[in-house]
Amino acid sequence: MEHNAKLVSSEVAALWGSYMQNSMAFCIIQHFQIVNEDQDSTNIIQTALTDCNFVLSEIKHLFEMENHAVPFGFTQEDVNLKAGRLYSDLFTLRYIKYMAAAGTAASAALLEVLARKDVRDLFSIVSQRFMQLYNNTCDILLKKGAFIRSPTIPPMERAEYLQDDSFLSGLIGKHRPLTVVELAHISKNTETNSIGRTFVGGFSQVAQLPEVRKYMERGVEIAAKHETVFREILIEDGVPLPSSWDATISQSIDPPFSDKLMMFHTSSITAISVAGYGAAMGASLRKDLGGHYTRLVSEILQYGNDGVKLMIKNRWLEQPPQNVDREALRNRSV
Repeated sequence: MEHNAKLVSSEVAALWGSYMQNSMAFCIIQHFQIVNEDQDSTNIIQTALTDCNFVLSEIKHLFEMENHAVPFGFTQEDVNLKAGRLYSDLFTLRYIKYMAAAGTAASAALLEVLARKDVRDLFSIVSQRFMQLYNNTCDILLKKGAFIRSPTIPPMERAEYLQDDSFLSGLIGKHRPLTVVELAHISKNTETNSIGRTFVGGFSQVAQLPEVRKYMERGVEIAAKHETVFREILIEDGVPLPSSWDATISQSIDPPFSDKLMMFHTSSITAISVAGYGAAMGASLRKDLGGHYTRLVSEILQYGNDGVKLMIKNRWLEQPPQNVDREALRNRSV
């Protein structure tokens, strides 16, 4: 007898979240495709759209087959394809690289909580497709000499064990040199803040509601502050600073995206930052780094929470699937 199991909560969560993210990315990349003038980017942009559309159609099919409501997500109402350019073509490539990496990592991580074979197969395929997109985008950025690399260090002469706990360093005073693991996390979190700062900087320029513009301006300030913290750590350690991300923003005030989409995207980048800081805290043995991450993650958690309140206020936050409220049902029957 064939066992046709229903979708479990973790599978619904994975599918719902992926639908929301890809419907958002599809709108953004559509705008990038319209304004693109770089022939080298044409195939990458089209592939990104095809991959997002594949995810959306497969998840919609699964939800309809299982009698689950298909999320609203983001539609053509959330993108204005007649709006002029807001970001450069080079930033488009870096955005696709960044989101493809995030999609690859998220899809692979979700496999651990997926049981049904068709759902596992879907996320395995998605992970492979986004990984290929990431690699192809990296190749073009390298070809253009625009791939931002993490800092280099001299080769390690020999392997050795630690002799005492001074390796952990204190919160203040002189610290031992950064390890390559700590450098990797600092580089990654600097990149996240750089791309986030550019994005919300553009959003602050085209947002329609004053409260959304103010929220985006606050995001620019926070991201710039966090970048400065990471760069100062590198300077103190005598590590060469990586090149800055292309932060070119046009003078256009014609919004290519809805305020709803821009708020959701900002929330997504905030969540990625929280995850990145959490991973860095776990991998950084220097106590001062842990102190930095604890302070910074607290600030962006508050920023993210304020964004959620703003989205709820404007009825932009779609409710994720949730368990039945038994108490409400009991009270209703009384």
